[in-house]
Amino acid sequence: MTSALIDLRTVARDDDGLRIALAGELDFHTAEQVGPRLRELAGSGHRTIVLDMCGLSFCDSAGIDLLTCFNRHCRAAGTQLLLCDVQPLVIKPMRVLAADRELQFVVS
Repeated sequence: MTSALIDLRTVARDDDGLRIALAGELDFHTAEQVGPRLRELAGSGHRTIVLDMCGLSFCDSAGIDLLTCFNRHCRAAGTQLLLCDVQPLVIKPMRVLAADRELQFVVS
């Protein structure tokens, strides 16, 4: 049995915002790995968090649920969450589950 891999790293940080790169597969198992770190970042005091998803190759319903919950945590903390460079194979299930109505996408 192989374990799924996910990589979450801070790419850039300034006074107003934080840019985080997410790469690999965001699924039931990896969402449990990155969820606590994302919740911690939601309360970090940044006005904006940009989640760069260009390296994300897969996202299932657990990953989408994590992203929508993270968005709610960000809003509660006064932080705006922006998703950028979302791959077509990842955005399609987001649309099917109507998460694209809640999440904000930007082109970088």
